[in-house]
Amino acid sequence: MAEFNIKEILIRAAFDYVGPHFPQWWKKNKIKYGLPDLGAINSKQLLGAKYFMQLKLSYKGQMYMLPNEPLVSIGLTKTIVKTVTVGKYKKGTVKEYINTDDYIISIKGVCVDKYDPEVYPSDQVKALDELVNINDALQVEENAFFELFGIRSIVIEDIQFDEMIGESGMQRYTIKAISDTDFFADLNEKDQTKINLLA
Repeated sequence: MAEFNIKEILIRAAFDYVGPHFPQWWKKNKIKYGLPDLGAINSKQLLGAKYFMQLKLSYKGQMYMLPNEPLVSIGLTKTIVKTVTVGKYKKGTVKEYINTDDYIISIKGVCVDKYDPEVYPSDQVKALDELVNINDALQVEENAFFELFGIRSIVIEDIQFDEMIGESGMQRYTIKAISDTDFFADLNEKDQTKINLLA
């Protein structure tokens, strides 16, 4: 039986990559296409990097493990109002911070049965569909990457099941989600900060 490398399949599925035609060029440049593992996380790494990881979500005690260590990236946007300054020799704008948006989360993965890769992974696809149909926040379970940014729950905005030409036993998917903060927990935290300042 041929060796089965799920991470290589995921890279090809996520980036529509087909093997190198120029072996010498690939030997020199393949490091540019490598993606870090979760074990490599440290404080110097930035938002937007992609990581292979086990991602487990839960809702009311029901656990959902996303198939085959998907690629996960996290981004953040701030809302800034820019006002143009008046004057012939003045350059730039005056910036006014309005707010910081939710974290934007991208999850790219492949459904495939590692033990029987020729059979369509209908169980994995159905589990993903069930997960996306939950119209509420999902808890992130024991994830070091998400914990770095204080993300403990997320809301799924959409999922795409993409084509994989010539791969009848695989199903590519992309999930877009945003972080969710408990409103009452946020208020309690602010109240506690005020108490500490007054003490």
